[in-house]
Amino acid sequence: MNRTAFLVVATSFAIFLSSCSTDASAPPVIVATPQPLSGERLVYVVGCVNCHHQTPKEILNAPPLTIVKSYSLPEFKTLLKTGVTRNGRDMYAQGSIMGIVAREQLSYLTDEEALAIHEFLQKSWTAERGVKEEAKIAQFPPPTFMKN
Repeated sequence: MNRTAFLVVATSFAIFLSSCSTDASAPPVIVATPQPLSGERLVYVVGCVNCHHQTPKEILNAPPLTIVKSYSLPEFKTLLKTGVTRNGRDMYAQGSIMGIVAREQLSYLTDEEALAIHEFLQKSWTAERGVKEEAKIAQFPPPTFMKN
């Protein structure tokens, strides 16, 4: 490469580099604001309402969620983490869906999440609300295995 060609390339490269801004502002940092835990949201997301009120009883005969009103917080945490009821019934050992779900999924809930669910079911869940959720079953198409 001769000296003229080299200068042309070097000058072009210098112009290119000068067009690159070193003052580029960093992309904005988005900081998520922690939201308070919603026990109501959790009972729907985790599936409590689905199993206990939105599944036909012929498929899954789970008791109404008002049963939680009879559980202290420590008893409820034990139920969620191990599948053992307040009366000592080991639903996991009996092959109950609740026992399996408790050990395989609900055991991953934090203490704060378990508390939020417990508080919501203790204070805000009613038998009437359970009935409204059960009424939704008729609106769902029947599972294919239940069709004639």
